[in-house]
Amino acid sequence: MKTAVRAGLLAMLAGATVLAAPAQAATIVQRTAVCHAGDFGGTFTLRYETVGGSHRMIGGYTTSGPYIGDVAGTVALRISYRSGSTTHTVYSQSSATTGSTTFTMPTTTTVPVTSVGTASAKFDNGTDSCTATVPIG
Repeated sequence: MKTAVRAGLLAMLAGATVLAAPAQAATIVQRTAVCHAGDFGGTFTLRYETVGGSHRMIGGYTTSGPYIGDVAGTVALRISYRSGSTTHTVYSQSSATTGSTTFTMPTTTTVPVTSVGTASAKFDNGTDSCTATVPIG
């Protein structure tokens, strides 16, 4: 009897065991662009992951100036994509910077994989300005 109960329990457990399918791994991409205007310059790095039919923005960071931290100014980030002849802006933000800025975007900030996307950071120190642009996709 003990053996029959044990065998029945093992059969039940074996029937209930479900192996999880491996999760589809997201591809994380990091792209960097640099711009210059005279001695002033900026660097913009964007991170995004590709999941299903979208590129989902994870975040970005910038540095600017002849030296990091020595130039006060502004940085404006814009993420957009083209669909046919229409350009769609999915995220934009401007902020003051003292040479480095980190951007965190909502998880809903996405660009369809079927479209041409770009992310640009415009740096301005009050005297000079330049724009660093990275492709998305």
